[in-house]
Amino acid sequence: MTMRGYGRHEVIVESSEHNQQMALMSLKEVAIIIETYHRRYREHMEEHMNMMVVIFRNHGAGAGTSLIHPHSQLIVTGLVPHHIRWREEVAQRHFNQWGRCVYCEILEFEMQDRRRVVFENNSFLAFVPFAAEVPFEIWIVPKKHKADFGNISDEEKPDLAAALQGILARLYKKMNDPDYNYIINTSARYRADDPELHWYLQVRPRLTTQAGFEVGSGMSINPTVPEDDADFLNEEII
Repeated sequence: MTMRGYGRHEVIVESSEHNQQMALMSLKEVAIIIETYHRRYREHMEEHMNMMVVIFRNHGAGAGTSLIHPHSQLIVTGLVPHHIRWREEVAQRHFNQWGRCVYCEILEFEMQDRRRVVFENNSFLAFVPFAAEVPFEIWIVPKKHKADFGNISDEEKPDLAAALQGILARLYKKMNDPDYNYIINTSARYRADDPELHWYLQVRPRLTTQAGFEVGSGMSINPTVPEDDADFLNEEII
């Protein structure tokens, strides 16, 4: 099966300063980036052919960065990749069986357990997932259930900026500015109002390299313990 070439690709320039780091930006500067993400997302999703908008940031050569100037990227597709459909199907099965969003349940569990929490404000909880795929992986999850990033409120945007800047600043200071990717995981167009889906921002530091077993099996090996990762990130910087 084939389809004609279709889509959009935008580079979002984050600063006029060539060597600026998002981890070192002010909250106001990061809030402008979040606002830009939201406006571009909403505009693209108004076109009925656009099935997905993927917003991401690559930081460092190990994460795929080819330009030093601080920037993010946005790619629009006319299809939904298989692994995203699989994620939707798993969430759907959980909802069908238990009548609840699996991400809301994860959020409630992490808020009660707190051993993996690394940041919290009124709108978002950031934590190392219980079964993180890579060392120091962090999810920034909205406390209010929403499937679609496009539905983030004006009140939530500065809180997302604070959470993102706070997490990146902590990685920068505690881990000597590691390479990383972050991605906004959000619903496809046709699932934007579904009760079983929940958007979130995922930060994945590039501290390990996939080897033969991971490539051959499709399974991830994480040599660290999520609770230890969270403890390390929560330690005071002397």
